[in-house]
Amino acid sequence: MRLLTAVSLFVCAALPILSCKPQAALTPQAAFHDLRAAFRSSDAASLERQLSQESLKKISRIASLFSRMEERQLEALSGRLGLPAERLKRLSVRDYCAIILSFERGGNAVATALRYDIVGVDRDGVRALVRVENGMELTFVKEGPYWKFDMAGL
Repeated sequence: MRLLTAVSLFVCAALPILSCKPQAALTPQAAFHDLRAAFRSSDAASLERQLSQESLKKISRIASLFSRMEERQLEALSGRLGLPAERLKRLSVRDYCAIILSFERGGNAVATALRYDIVGVDRDGVRALVRVENGMELTFVKEGPYWKFDMAGL
């Protein structure tokens, strides 16, 4: 009976510890791999979770510019992106991420970099440059305990 009680107490105490999984990447390398997975699966929600706060702010500013475009400009952009003009006026961060992922098929700098393996990481405090085999570098920043992709400088 004592053994059963001891095992039960151990299991109850260990479950919360064993079930804890980080909410995001704890290293720049892990953040790179999470970003790669988001691009490979074309998962806009996952891509949004990988972005730094500054990147999210930048996307919000860009999206607000769409809502202030003249109709002619909006229609031209709408045709190019294959999205209704009304949707562009109310573009969310996730919608913008979906647009970025749709360009992945035609190629963009981030998607190109993510096709290669990491050859080096240069950390400087809360910033890290992840260098890949083709020489491209992606910037990641530490926000709290997690590393996020920083596209603010792109």
